[in-house]
Amino acid sequence: MAFSVVSRYSPFFVVLFVALFAGLHCESLGKNRAFSFRFERFEKNRSLDAVIALYGDAEISDSVVGITRPAVSSSGRVVYRKPVRFLGRNPGFSTYFAFSVSSPGGGEGLAFFLAPSSSPLKESTNGLQVGLPPGATAVKFATLTGPETGSHIGIEVSGKISKQSSNLSNVSLVLNGGEKVHSWIDYDGDSKRLEVRLSKSRVLRPPSPLVSYPIDLSRVLQREEKLVGISSSSGNSTQTSSVYSWSFSVKQGAPYLMHSEPLDPGSVTVQARESPPIHLRRTYPWGVFIAMAFAAVCGGLVTFFAMFVWFALIARRPVAPVEYPVHPVEVAYQQIELVVGEKGVDDAKK
Repeated sequence: MAFSVVSRYSPFFVVLFVALFAGLHCESLGKNRAFSFRFERFEKNRSLDAVIALYGDAEISDSVVGITRPAVSSSGRVVYRKPVRFLGRNPGFSTYFAFSVSSPGGGEGLAFFLAPSSSPLKESTNGLQVGLPPGATAVKFATLTGPETGSHIGIEVSGKISKQSSNLSNVSLVLNGGEKVHSWIDYDGDSKRLEVRLSKSRVLRPPSPLVSYPIDLSRVLQREEKLVGISSSSGNSTQTSSVYSWSFSVKQGAPYLMHSEPLDPGSVTVQARESPPIHLRRTYPWGVFIAMAFAAVCGGLVTFFAMFVWFALIARRPVAPVEYPVHPVEVAYQQIELVVGEKGVDDAKK
């Protein structure tokens, strides 16, 4: 009888588990499908115009983006149009681009940045601040001479200088000589470390970074959607900057399972420190909803399985026909003989 019950509910279990695993598989694919783009060259056409925006003096010529022109106070930006959303705990990103800076008389240099999607990108910076929009988090390849003469790398978080590297001449790299330079910028959300690599060859990615800076950018990345771009400005020189190729990818973090978001995330000030900071967990409402839904589904499955086992093995006992003892019964009978006399027969005839 138990086997018949299992057979009766088998199609239901098949459909249930197929739907469950299909949903989990789709969720896994959605989580692991990282956002990315790649441009080996910049061909001027409608397809490129739909995804790439040029601001200021930036323009495309011969499949190369010229961000600044040879003039004083020239600035420009090349920006990917679609805002990037960083999800989950400890998200990260990686970007590569090839560029050149020709600056015989100084210049501001060039920078890769992530800016809030509400930033006024069309506003001019008058050729200063490497053309960065307000509130941007950036890695700057500076060529302006100053306390640290020569080319150097700087890191800004929300418009504030956090780190400035030593002179790049120590590694035989000159950023303002007009040569093509290849750059790799990687931020690992798990290790909370930002690394910058530079090389004159794209094939030879340096195994060791020029800059390896411990910093927690999770709150900055998650605060709102980000626009990704490259900017440059000439300052008081006639510096020209060009970008030849560019790629970018996002590594989404693990989903949140608990809610600990501050009442006003925008009021949290991110201050970079030389030593690794203490990280606070942060969640989003959708993470709590997913956790509650997942717990409800698991609880329902466990309850249903327990009731099924009880119903199949305990409540439904095997039913068999009841056999009653049958004994042979002897039926006694007697033979009765009817005798009628002759007188009685004659009376009956009358």
